[in-house]
Amino acid sequence: MPALLLSAAASASAQEVTPKPPEVAQTQTAQRPAPQPSPTPQNRPAPLTGEQKVKRAFRSAFLSPAPYAVAAFNAGVTQLGEDYPPHKDTDDKLADWGSRTARVFATGTTYRVFGNGFYPALFKQDPRYERSPKKGFGNRLGHAVSRLFVTRDDDWNLEPNYSRFAGAATSSALANVWERSTPKHDRIGADATLRRFGMTFLSGAVGNIFREFAPDIFRR
Repeated sequence: MPALLLSAAASASAQEVTPKPPEVAQTQTAQRPAPQPSPTPQNRPAPLTGEQKVKRAFRSAFLSPAPYAVAAFNAGVTQLGEDYPPHKDTDDKLADWGSRTARVFATGTTYRVFGNGFYPALFKQDPRYERSPKKGFGNRLGHAVSRLFVTRDDDWNLEPNYSRFAGAATSSALANVWERSTPKHDRIGADATLRRFGMTFLSGAVGNIFREFAPDIFRR
């Protein structure tokens, strides 16, 4: 779990967040609550071109220190759960840690490049996280989790988050190319692919919650 939290927080810190729209006042009439207006064009961020989406994805994947640090940390946590044969010495373990770091980095980078770059360009979706305009912890928490499944397109309409689903599926499947199974950990095949796919969404939920609340916390 610490590895998951670190991974999600680091990923969130490396991803751009759209400015939070002005909070809508929760006024009521005697009959019913006033309707919530949709975001106006003035409050919407300028849409990104396909080239900008891809460049942002490559910058977050390769030019930020966070993915490298997270890969090294997660690899170390994984190594602690491995059962080593008696003949393996410290040098062997360091070599294993280095190769696992590279594999973790490859899987995470594949998701960032495809899920935040190529697929948003293909599906014309905005890869940036949109913070909730509402007040209240529950409303904002629900908004953060919902953005795993829905997102804005380039015209600011809500639609299914095809980019995330496709990015998670791509990175989870391609990891079978470079992953290595160990005696007690099967990391190749359909079951391992589905586990990675699910973990992508769990990590994404933690990352979205961080993106939603962290700016308020750090301003204090």
